[in-house]
Amino acid sequence: MVEQVGEQQGEAILTKAVQQYGQERGRRMAQRAKAYGDALTMANFIAYSEWKASPGVIAQSIVERAPHAKIYITQCPWHTTWKESGLLPYGRLYCRVIDEALLDGFNPELQIEVNGTQTNGAAQCEFIYHDANLNWLNNMLIGYKKAVRPGKKALMPWEFHAGHLFSTVERVVVAEAGNLGQSAVRLGLDEFAKHFGEQAAQTVVSSRNYNFQTAPGFSLKDGETGE
Repeated sequence: MVEQVGEQQGEAILTKAVQQYGQERGRRMAQRAKAYGDALTMANFIAYSEWKASPGVIAQSIVERAPHAKIYITQCPWHTTWKESGLLPYGRLYCRVIDEALLDGFNPELQIEVNGTQTNGAAQCEFIYHDANLNWLNNMLIGYKKAVRPGKKALMPWEFHAGHLFSTVERVVVAEAGNLGQSAVRLGLDEFAKHFGEQAAQTVVSSRNYNFQTAPGFSLKDGETGE
C-alpha cells in the first residue's frame, strides 16, 4: 500500500484497516459475552479473547493486578514471526492500534494504555488494563470462562483470523485507494505466498466473502447491525 500511494497516505490507510479489523473482532467478543449473560467488563474482555498462544511462544508477567492490571510481554509470537520474516515495518503499524481497537469494539467505555510495543522499538510491550481488578475471584471467573463456559467455543482458528484480517484490509484499501488498493492487495498476496506458501494464500483469499461481523454460531438480535 505504501509503495502504491506513498508512506503518509499508505500508512494512514493501513492503520484504518487494522482499526476496523480490531473493532470487528471486539464486537464479536462482546456479542459472545452478552449471549452468555456476561457484562462487558475489562475482566470479561480478557476472558473472551478469541485466540490462545501455543506453549512457549509468549512470555508475559503481571506486575500489578488491581485496580488496574499492568502486564509486560517480553516475547510475542507476532513480533517473533515478523522479525524472522523481515516484516517488522509492517508489524509496527498493526501493534500501534490493534489493542485499543479491540477494546473499542468490545466496549468503548473501557480504557487500555499501550505504553510500548516491541515492534515499535520498546524492550517489552507494556499494557495497562484499567479497572481489570484481577483479584482472586475475577481470576477464578476468567479461568472458568476460558476453560469451561464458553471455553474453546470462544477461540477461533488462525485460518479464521488470517482470513478476517485479509478480508478487512482488502475492503478498506480498495475503498480508500481504488485501483491502487487492488494492486496493493495483489502484490501483498504474492509476497505472502512467498513467505508462507501458495496454499496459505489461497486459504485467506477463500474467506474474503465470509461475514466476520458476527460470532460463528450466534445471530444478531432484532435492531442490531453488526457495525
